[in-house]
Amino acid sequence: MADDTANSFWPNTPVVKTTELLAECTGKSARDPQKQLLLAEEFIRSNIYNPVSIADIATASGVNIRSLQRLFRKHRGITPVRALLNFRIAAAHEIILSRKAPSVRDLAATFHFSNPGRFSKLYRQTYSCTPSEEIRSWRSRVPTRSG
Repeated sequence: MADDTANSFWPNTPVVKTTELLAECTGKSARDPQKQLLLAEEFIRSNIYNPVSIADIATASGVNIRSLQRLFRKHRGITPVRALLNFRIAAAHEIILSRKAPSVRDLAATFHFSNPGRFSKLYRQTYSCTPSEEIRSWRSRVPTRSG
């Protein structure tokens, strides 16, 4: 189920683009902080359904972990891990709104949350309701079939 849902929202894209390729395509230096940040965000978006570490994000963007953390703090006001969580919560929200969410537990597992309670807490902080409330609300709006 998770693979079908993933493909419907995020088309298959190359997982990692090298900094050299980006520099060649954009004409900008691979050391440009904005480009490194964009590489990191592209990597995160392309891998929201995969287990990802901060080291993976740093490697994909061509910087070390500490530089990656500074880039995100300076330009986004958050950590790279928080950016990953934000992308995952947003993708989970899209799945819920599309009425393809089987359960909160399955949705949390799809996005590599080992604790569904933590997933629900982050979702609530972002959307002011829990994922289970959101799922219940659209299920209650589905017309019932009368026989």
